[in-house]
Amino acid sequence: MGLLAALLLTGCAADSNARLPAFMRAKAPEPPQPEAAPDIALLVRKNLDAIFVATTLPRDVEATSARHADAGLTWTACVRAQIISASGTALRRQTYRLTIRHNEIIDRRRAATRDDCVPEDYKAVLPTK
Repeated sequence: MGLLAALLLTGCAADSNARLPAFMRAKAPEPPQPEAAPDIALLVRKNLDAIFVATTLPRDVEATSARHADAGLTWTACVRAQIISASGTALRRQTYRLTIRHNEIIDRRRAATRDDCVPEDYKAVLPTK
């Protein structure tokens, strides 16, 4: 009886790497499937006030295409626009790096040198009609 209990308990704790017959091993989890590249222009148009403060009146908005982030489960893109300050004076073009997951912007921050936003190819983000 003790031997039977030990065998049953061994089977319960078996993972996909255990030295048991295949039918007794737990199945390895399926790797996450990569999602399709997000439509950056659409995301920027829909979230323009979240990317740039509305009072800065962003114009000449441009964005790069999406690229996989290091983890592979998120996408990154760079977006830039000419903005004005709160006092109404023109500021230099501001560039932000977006992190996207499931077609939603989950992080936005000012682009740094390490983000490689400068050499990217930008395309105009046309306003919705």
